[in-house]
Amino acid sequence: MLSVAGQRLRAWLVPQNPMNALLCQVKTLTTDWTLPGINVISKNTVTCTHVFQPWDFEDFEKLARVHVGTVARQMPVMSYLLGNRYFFHPPEERKTEPVFKLVFTRGQRFEFLPAYYRHLAPGKRTTVTEKLCSLGNTSWVTMAEIRDYSTNDLMARGIFQKINVDATTRRPEPLPDWLKERHSYLTSSAPRPPTVQPFDVPQITKFFRYSEVVAPRATDIYHHTNQSSYLWYGMDCATLGARRNAYSVIRGDLDKYDLKMLEVLYQKESTEGDVLEVESWEDQDSPDTLRFQIKKGDKNITQLTMQFYLPTV
Repeated sequence: MLSVAGQRLRAWLVPQNPMNALLCQVKTLTTDWTLPGINVISKNTVTCTHVFQPWDFEDFEKLARVHVGTVARQMPVMSYLLGNRYFFHPPEERKTEPVFKLVFTRGQRFEFLPAYYRHLAPGKRTTVTEKLCSLGNTSWVTMAEIRDYSTNDLMARGIFQKINVDATTRRPEPLPDWLKERHSYLTSSAPRPPTVQPFDVPQITKFFRYSEVVAPRATDIYHHTNQSSYLWYGMDCATLGARRNAYSVIRGDLDKYDLKMLEVLYQKESTEGDVLEVESWEDQDSPDTLRFQIKKGDKNITQLTMQFYLPTV
């Protein structure tokens, strides 16, 4: 059972989540109001300011810290807003046409540095930098960084790979020619940052398993499971596995382990009412790392990797 803080977080994470299937039309005023202090650094880099509010925090009474799940939800939304406003706006002659029909997120990688746990507080101002790193035939990669406004210490980094798909077939669709031409300097020479890759499930029998039924509140307007919900399924599995000593190092109360890195690879879709099984195990080479395979029957739906900071004595 989730704690009160966990229930509040789930209520905050799930509604109005545009990340599962993005209809990419964002008004300028909406972006500027949501993310003030926008500064265009170059044709593929934008910065803005962002303030974490009290309701972003895990403990409403102590206001201890922003939960990583909240940041893992907010960073892709900021990336979405800034990208559509500054990187993907159509030329004047095509402004009535949608740039994308439908956008799927293929993979997300988040890094949480020690400064993340040291600096954040209610009302804390941060600087967000959004960069378009690479652009291919059907997909692109962006990177977002969150820094402390006063010290410029890097607190968190996110790398997001998105794919343009046909709304009916769900197959990859080529990006518009004008967009590829605009960012041709990225398609030809810029090195692509490392993206999340699938991993093999080891041939072992010692998995910790957790089942979840996709509730209506965990889905988007298409009744597909929200991407943030998979994060919660993995966290719930890890919480129960740690309590039951299913892992050799991550044991007991999961809250005493700060998350260092999170990777999510979206493989297939699941929908409202589906029964999902989460298999988790400890990485054989890194006991501070847990891996997860979420399945629907015999279909692989999502893979997650979580690496934790181990407490020091």
